[in-house]
Amino acid sequence: MSLRKSNVKLVWNNNFAYIIGIIATDGNLSSDLRHLIITSKDHEMVINCKKHLELTNKISRTARGGSKEKKYYMLQFGDKNFFEFLLELGLTPRKSKTMAELKIPQKYFADFFRGCIDGDGSISISKHPESRHPQYKVRLCSASKSFLDWILKMCKMLFDVNGGSICKLKSASVYVLLFAKKDSIIILNKIYKKNVLCLSRKKKVALKILGKWRNW
Repeated sequence: MSLRKSNVKLVWNNNFAYIIGIIATDGNLSSDLRHLIITSKDHEMVINCKKHLELTNKISRTARGGSKEKKYYMLQFGDKNFFEFLLELGLTPRKSKTMAELKIPQKYFADFFRGCIDGDGSISISKHPESRHPQYKVRLCSASKSFLDWILKMCKMLFDVNGGSICKLKSASVYVLLFAKKDSIIILNKIYKKNVLCLSRKKKVALKILGKWRNW
Protein backbone atom coordinates (compact mmCIF):
# COMPACT_ATOMS: atom_id res chain seq x y z
CA MET A 1 0.00 0.00 0.00
CA SER A 2 1.60 3.25 -1.10
CA LEU A 3 -0.03 6.32 0.39
CA ARG A 4 1.05 9.85 1.12
CA LYS A 5 2.46 10.11 4.65
CA SER A 6 0.69 12.33 7.14
CA ASN A 7 1.62 13.90 10.43
CA VAL A 8 -1.43 13.95 12.69
CA LYS A 9 -1.12 16.24 15.69
CA LEU A 10 -1.47 14.09 18.81
CA VAL A 11 -3.17 16.70 20.98
CA TRP A 12 -6.38 15.94 22.86
CA ASN A 13 -9.25 18.33 22.22
CA ASN A 14 -12.97 17.96 21.52
CA ASN A 15 -12.61 17.36 17.78
CA PHE A 16 -9.68 14.96 18.19
CA ALA A 17 -11.63 12.87 20.72
CA TYR A 18 -14.63 12.78 18.35
CA ILE A 19 -12.45 11.45 15.52
CA ILE A 20 -10.97 8.79 17.81
CA GLY A 21 -14.58 7.66 18.36
CA ILE A 22 -15.06 7.48 14.59
CA ILE A 23 -11.90 5.41 14.20
CA ALA A 24 -12.92 3.09 17.06
CA THR A 25 -16.16 2.27 15.25
CA ASP A 26 -15.79 2.99 11.52
CA GLY A 27 -12.00 2.86 11.23
CA ASN A 28 -9.65 0.10 10.21
CA LEU A 29 -6.06 -0.32 11.36
CA SER A 30 -3.92 -2.14 8.82
CA SER A 31 -1.81 -5.14 9.81
CA ASP A 32 1.26 -3.28 8.49
CA LEU A 33 1.07 -1.13 11.66
CA ARG A 34 1.19 2.11 9.70
CA HIS A 35 -1.89 2.70 7.55
CA LEU A 36 -5.42 3.61 8.59
CA ILE A 37 -8.72 3.59 6.72
CA ILE A 38 -11.93 5.45 7.60
CA THR A 39 -14.96 4.28 5.63
CA SER A 40 -18.52 5.58 5.74
CA LYS A 41 -21.66 6.10 3.69
CA ASP A 42 -21.66 9.65 5.03
CA HIS A 43 -19.45 11.92 2.95
CA GLU A 44 -19.76 14.58 5.66
CA MET A 45 -18.13 12.28 8.23
CA VAL A 46 -15.13 11.49 6.05
CA ILE A 47 -14.73 15.16 5.12
CA ASN A 48 -14.77 16.10 8.81
CA CYS A 49 -12.07 13.54 9.61
CA LYS A 50 -9.89 14.70 6.73
CA LYS A 51 -10.27 18.36 7.68
CA HIS A 52 -9.65 18.06 11.41
CA LEU A 53 -6.78 15.59 11.07
CA GLU A 54 -5.34 18.09 8.56
CA LEU A 55 -4.86 15.45 5.86
CA THR A 56 -4.30 16.07 2.16
CA ASN A 57 -5.12 12.53 1.02
CA LYS A 58 -7.88 12.08 -1.53
CA ILE A 59 -11.25 10.57 -0.59
CA SER A 60 -12.12 7.62 -2.82
CA ARG A 61 -15.16 5.39 -3.28
CA THR A 62 -15.33 1.70 -2.38
CA ALA A 63 -17.71 -1.25 -2.10
CA ARG A 64 -18.30 -3.41 0.97
CA GLY A 65 -19.91 -6.67 1.97
CA GLY A 66 -19.47 -8.41 -1.37
CA SER A 67 -21.32 -5.69 -3.26
CA LYS A 68 -19.82 -4.20 -6.42
CA GLU A 69 -21.52 -0.85 -5.92
CA LYS A 70 -19.04 1.72 -4.65
CA LYS A 71 -21.38 3.60 -2.32
CA TYR A 72 -18.95 4.13 0.55
CA TYR A 73 -16.49 6.99 0.97
CA MET A 74 -12.98 5.99 2.04
CA LEU A 75 -10.07 7.95 3.47
CA GLN A 76 -6.73 6.11 3.58
CA PHE A 77 -3.55 7.49 5.05
CA GLY A 78 -0.26 6.37 6.58
CA ASP A 79 1.04 7.71 9.87
CA LYS A 80 3.20 5.45 12.04
CA ASN A 81 3.20 7.81 15.05
CA PHE A 82 -0.58 8.15 15.01
CA PHE A 83 -0.93 4.39 14.53
CA GLU A 84 1.26 3.72 17.57
CA PHE A 85 -0.76 6.30 19.53
CA LEU A 86 -3.95 4.38 18.72
CA LEU A 87 -2.33 1.12 19.80
CA GLU A 88 -1.49 2.74 23.14
CA LEU A 89 -5.15 3.74 23.53
CA GLY A 90 -6.17 0.10 23.14
CA LEU A 91 -7.11 -0.07 19.44
CA THR A 92 -5.65 -2.89 17.35
CA PRO A 93 -5.81 -4.31 13.81
CA ARG A 94 -8.90 -6.56 13.51
CA LYS A 95 -10.26 -4.73 16.53
CA SER A 96 -13.95 -5.37 15.92
CA LYS A 97 -14.24 -8.41 18.21
CA THR A 98 -11.31 -7.76 20.53
CA MET A 99 -11.73 -4.10 21.46
CA ALA A 100 -12.39 -3.43 25.14
CA GLU A 101 -11.59 -0.51 27.45
CA LEU A 102 -9.82 2.39 25.76
CA LYS A 103 -7.62 5.02 27.38
CA ILE A 104 -9.83 8.04 26.67
CA PRO A 105 -9.44 11.08 28.97
CA GLN A 106 -12.66 11.48 30.96
CA LYS A 107 -12.74 15.16 30.00
CA TYR A 108 -13.25 14.16 26.36
CA PHE A 109 -15.36 11.02 26.76
CA ALA A 110 -18.56 12.81 25.66
CA ASP A 111 -16.92 13.85 22.38
CA PHE A 112 -15.48 10.35 21.91
CA PHE A 113 -18.92 8.81 22.51
CA ARG A 114 -20.53 11.18 20.00
CA GLY A 115 -17.98 9.95 17.46
CA CYS A 116 -18.91 6.35 18.27
CA ILE A 117 -22.61 7.12 17.78
CA ASP A 118 -21.90 8.80 14.44
CA GLY A 119 -19.74 5.85 13.43
CA ASP A 120 -21.78 2.81 14.45
CA GLY A 121 -24.73 4.07 16.42
CA SER A 122 -28.17 5.58 15.98
CA ILE A 123 -30.56 8.06 17.54
CA SER A 124 -34.24 7.34 16.95
CA ILE A 125 -37.74 8.57 17.67
CA SER A 126 -40.75 6.27 17.54
CA LYS A 127 -44.20 5.96 19.11
CA HIS A 128 -45.23 3.41 21.69
CA PRO A 129 -47.67 1.01 19.94
CA GLU A 130 -50.28 1.34 22.70
CA SER A 131 -49.86 4.68 24.47
CA ARG A 132 -48.61 6.45 21.31
CA HIS A 133 -46.21 8.39 23.53
CA PRO A 134 -42.86 9.25 21.91
CA GLN A 135 -40.06 6.76 22.50
CA TYR A 136 -36.45 7.92 22.29
CA LYS A 137 -33.52 5.55 21.90
CA VAL A 138 -29.76 5.86 21.61
CA ARG A 139 -28.00 2.74 20.30
CA LEU A 140 -24.41 1.70 19.72
CA CYS A 141 -23.47 -1.50 17.87
CA SER A 142 -20.24 -3.47 18.18
CA ALA A 143 -18.95 -6.99 17.61
CA SER A 144 -17.18 -6.65 20.97
CA LYS A 145 -19.36 -6.95 24.07
CA SER A 146 -16.38 -5.96 26.23
CA PHE A 147 -16.22 -2.60 24.45
CA LEU A 148 -19.92 -1.95 25.04
CA ASP A 149 -19.58 -3.03 28.69
CA TRP A 150 -16.91 -0.37 29.11
CA ILE A 151 -18.99 2.29 27.30
CA LEU A 152 -21.97 1.53 29.55
CA LYS A 153 -19.77 1.74 32.67
CA MET A 154 -18.41 5.12 31.58
CA CYS A 155 -21.87 6.49 30.75
CA LYS A 156 -23.11 5.52 34.21
CA MET A 157 -20.08 7.06 35.88
CA LEU A 158 -19.78 10.29 33.87
CA PHE A 159 -23.34 10.96 32.68
CA ASP A 160 -25.21 9.63 35.74
CA VAL A 161 -27.52 7.39 33.74
CA ASN A 162 -29.31 4.56 35.55
CA GLY A 163 -30.27 2.20 32.74
CA GLY A 164 -28.74 0.85 29.58
CA SER A 165 -28.81 -2.73 28.36
CA ILE A 166 -26.69 -4.87 26.04
CA CYS A 167 -28.15 -7.61 23.87
CA LYS A 168 -26.95 -9.73 20.98
CA LEU A 169 -28.71 -9.52 17.62
CA LYS A 170 -30.08 -12.89 16.57
CA SER A 171 -29.35 -12.30 12.90
CA ALA A 172 -25.66 -11.38 13.34
CA SER A 173 -22.73 -11.67 15.72
CA VAL A 174 -23.22 -8.08 16.80
CA TYR A 175 -24.10 -6.65 20.20
CA VAL A 176 -26.22 -3.55 20.77
CA LEU A 177 -26.02 -1.14 23.68
CA LEU A 178 -29.42 0.48 24.12
CA PHE A 179 -30.51 3.47 26.19
CA ALA A 180 -34.21 4.23 26.60
CA LYS A 181 -36.02 7.56 26.85
CA LYS A 182 -34.84 9.13 30.12
CA ASP A 183 -31.23 8.05 29.74
CA SER A 184 -31.21 9.05 26.06
CA ILE A 185 -32.19 12.60 26.98
CA ILE A 186 -29.41 12.77 29.59
CA ILE A 187 -26.81 11.39 27.17
CA LEU A 188 -27.80 13.62 24.27
CA ASN A 189 -27.58 16.68 26.51
CA LYS A 190 -24.04 15.62 27.44
CA ILE A 191 -22.70 14.84 23.98
CA TYR A 192 -24.36 17.59 21.93
CA LYS A 193 -23.33 21.14 22.71
CA LYS A 194 -23.16 24.24 20.55
CA ASN A 195 -20.89 24.00 17.52
CA VAL A 196 -19.61 20.47 18.19
CA LEU A 197 -18.19 18.36 15.38
CA CYS A 198 -20.79 15.78 14.36
CA LEU A 199 -22.96 14.37 11.60
CA SER A 200 -25.63 16.99 10.93
CA ARG A 201 -28.35 14.40 10.20
CA LYS A 202 -27.92 12.74 13.61
CA LYS A 203 -27.66 16.06 15.42
CA LYS A 204 -30.97 17.06 13.84
CA VAL A 205 -32.68 14.05 15.43
CA ALA A 206 -30.92 14.67 18.75
CA LEU A 207 -32.11 18.28 18.92
CA LYS A 208 -35.64 17.22 18.06
CA ILE A 209 -35.56 14.80 21.00
CA LEU A 210 -34.06 17.32 23.40
CA GLY A 211 -36.59 20.05 22.64
CA LYS A 212 -37.63 21.51 25.97
CA TRP A 213 -35.09 19.32 27.81
CA ARG A 214 -32.12 20.99 26.18
CA ASN A 215 -29.82 22.41 28.86
CA TRP A 216 -27.74 24.70 26.64
